[in-house]
Amino acid sequence: MRETSLIVSNYVLFVLLTQLLSGVQCSLWLQIFGPFVAPQLWVPTLVYWTFYRRPHEGLAMTYLLTIALASLTAMPFSLFLMVNLVLFCLGLFVKTRIYWGTSTFFMLMCGAFSLFFPWVHWLFSLMVENNPIQGLSIFDWIMQSLLTTLCSLPLFYLLQKIDDLTQKEIPTEMGASQDEFLP
Repeated sequence: MRETSLIVSNYVLFVLLTQLLSGVQCSLWLQIFGPFVAPQLWVPTLVYWTFYRRPHEGLAMTYLLTIALASLTAMPFSLFLMVNLVLFCLGLFVKTRIYWGTSTFFMLMCGAFSLFFPWVHWLFSLMVENNPIQGLSIFDWIMQSLLTTLCSLPLFYLLQKIDDLTQKEIPTEMGASQDEFLP
């Protein structure tokens, strides 16, 4: 029973932290910095669960994050879910090819996810929506990616603290826990 409560508390803490960070991104950032582009503060959670969890856990968190953050975006829910799932799948592909478990890799992937997000959104918008995105804000997308990369370092250690607090063991690069390799 204690293990189940730790797993549930891990998921809940990650979702609540992500909602808090997204609230800062959507409201407080605008009050302080005006119209200057904001970092995507929810991306580090998606990256963390893509690279530091088993695929089925990461997929569950992708759905939870999409549901939790859907009210903070003007994107239709289905489009937001499709974009997040594509980013998750791209992350899994990168995880099987190139992976090292350091904070610099985490920062690199946060920047890449943040950079790919608007491009994937734009492509799906062209394919799915009746009124697709017309204006491309490439400078804003690059700045957003750079700011997300900078903000991801302290968030990496905060996300690790949540895992320590809830006694969550990080799986190895291949997706298996350390205990499965011990005799």
